Formats: sequence, structure tokens, C-alpha cells
Amino acid sequence: MKRREAFRSGPVDARVGIGPFAGRPGHARGAVALPLLPRYTGGPTMVRSRTLEGITVLLVDDDPEELAVVGTLLRSEGADVTAVARVEDALRALLSAPPRVLVSDLVIPGHDGFTLIRRVRRLEKREGGDLPALAISGFGNAEQRRYALAEGFDEYLPKPVHERIVATVARMACPPRC
Repeated sequence: MKRREAFRSGPVDARVGIGPFAGRPGHARGAVALPLLPRYTGGPTMVRSRTLEGITVLLVDDDPEELAVVGTLLRSEGADVTAVARVEDALRALLSAPPRVLVSDLVIPGHDGFTLIRRVRRLEKREGGDLPALAISGFGNAEQRRYALAEGFDEYLPKPVHERIVATVARMACPPRC
């Protein structure tokens, strides 16, 4: 409780090596004063922008860990993410509520991302047939990128995508005329 109250009310002075073990071999000595922000008093404040606020994303990847990490990144920026592991589930989700952006891994057991994008591109425009689609893959080679773009994906990112996914989805969701 003292730490939290000190944080809320001003600077904290933290010391290392005090008490019964101070000065004994193997124990550190020193002190650190940490300047902290004063308690919020109701004035103007800076608000972190949420880049993907209001953007719906359909995320397709058979790797549960990748679904969780990428989904969390997108959600942390305000996106409404539907995450699925199979092409069939992706098509059902797309037909029930077309997203603003499709993000799909290319290597998915059963049907792959190429099958998914071909089926999406055959849909009518009102069903989501022209939605922006981002291919992601662990095979970051130029040949696979060319093939993904030729099959109907609009963009391609090699994994890991963590540093670039938010900016790429934001750009794809809002074309230059936005």
C-alpha cells in the first residue's frame, strides 16, 4: 500500500542494501531516487490513439499461439478481431459479417490461404469479394510473395509480423482517399 500511495502522491526514494544484511559480502549497497509524475488532478491529459478503432479484421491462422499474439496486437489498437483456424470457418465468418480487412496465413492444413483468397475473390462485392486481403507467411521469400499477390492478396508480410501488422492493416483498411 505504501508503494502505491507514494506513486500516486509524488517521488519515491528506493534504497538497496539497508537492513540486517547491509554491508555483508554478496549484498548490494546503494540508493536510487525515482522521479514519478504527480497525482492526476483533472487537467488536460494525453490520450493514446487507437490506430484501428472501429476496424473489423478476420484473422486466419492454424497456429493458436500466432492467432493469440496477432489478435491481441490488433485488439490492443482497437480492432474488432474474429480469429479462426480453418478456411471453412473463415468463409462462414466472412459471409455472416464481412470484415474491413482479411489477414490470412498461407500455410493452413486442409485448405491453404491460396484456396481461401480464390474463394473470397469469387464472391460478389457486397459479400466481401473485394475486401483488402493481407497474406502472412513463415516463408518470407520473393517467389511466395509474387504468387500470393498474383492469386489475389493485396499485401504480403513475412512472419514475424508483430512490428508491421498494425500499420499494414490500418493502411489497407483506409485507402488513400480516406
